Amino acid sequence: MPPFRQDILPLPFLAVALAVAMTFAWPVQAGDKLISLTPAQRAALRVSTTPLVAHAGAVTVGLPARVTIPPTQERLVAAPMAGIVSEVRVAAGDTVKTGQTLAVLRGESLIGAQKDIAQAAVQARLAQESVHRDEALFKEGIIPESRLQNSRANQAQAAAVLNERRAWLRLIGLDQGAIKAAERGERLTDSIALASPISGVVLEQGAVIGARMDTAGMLFKVGRLDPLWLEIQAPAEMAARVKTGQQVSVPGTDATGQVISVGRSVSEAQTVPIRARVSNRGNLLRLNQSVSARIEGVAGDKQWRVPVKAIVRQAGQNWVFVERPGGFEPEQIKVLSQSAQWAAIDGRFSGEEQIAIEGVAALKAAWQGE
Repeated sequence: MPPFRQDILPLPFLAVALAVAMTFAWPVQAGDKLISLTPAQRAALRVSTTPLVAHAGAVTVGLPARVTIPPTQERLVAAPMAGIVSEVRVAAGDTVKTGQTLAVLRGESLIGAQKDIAQAAVQARLAQESVHRDEALFKEGIIPESRLQNSRANQAQAAAVLNERRAWLRLIGLDQGAIKAAERGERLTDSIALASPISGVVLEQGAVIGARMDTAGMLFKVGRLDPLWLEIQAPAEMAARVKTGQQVSVPGTDATGQVISVGRSVSEAQTVPIRARVSNRGNLLRLNQSVSARIEGVAGDKQWRVPVKAIVRQAGQNWVFVERPGGFEPEQIKVLSQSAQWAAIDGRFSGEEQIAIEGVAALKAAWQGE
């Protein structure tokens, strides 16, 4: 008989197994279904069993998942113009409310924009006065209609320029009062307060006091952290049983939700991405956190819960050893999910079986004819 492999059994146990094999002369050949085992052999190899347990209604006991934020709940606060950051009022991780000032930006281009709107306002008033004057002259027959039409065109163009200047100042963050004052040429400001567009948490901070920012430079990212997404990686066999709307939870937290999508591609690791939307009551979930996800209510055949140590790999498949009269029989299974200690499996069982949980390596060696 070839020697037992030391990568399967610890050295002291190998000695016992080898002695038993030589004493009892296992009558098993590779490919035989039943692994014959006498009570003495079983005792010497310390083979023990446990009842097969039905896995009630849950697909998983611990699928790996990563916490992400839905894109609709994330906002970017960027520099609307080139300038220097003169104040920073929040930091990454702070909770903010809609309209709360995050930073103050100073820039020469802001003063130039206010001068432009003052000039545009003057041109718009002059164009309007010209239209009124030419309308009166046209009624008296002093000027031709073409001159009146030209005045009206100039007035429309001046109004469009003024509206453009107003829109630009609103875009860079000036309030309505400051815009009206700039139109009248009463007050010019060299800084703007940048406010949070939503209530949430500051996810990233790019603003530093004294830093010069280019137009569209990132100052802050703000996100709302309830609800969140779970990006779950599930074995392909299990993912085939998952449907949108199934309940999802994160053990150890109050986070619960539903599956919202099941991926249509399989990764190199033979996993399928499943996305779930879950609540974040208590803020126990954090972005990019690695967690274990549980998906409830899978459709399909009855599932079973077994210790991970009861499962062996052979020829690219998963197997357990089921106790039969006179020995043990290998039974092929599908592993739907697993944690450090337990696995949810699918197999042809009645529920009355006993499966080996100790001495599994010795049973595998006998099954392979080693």
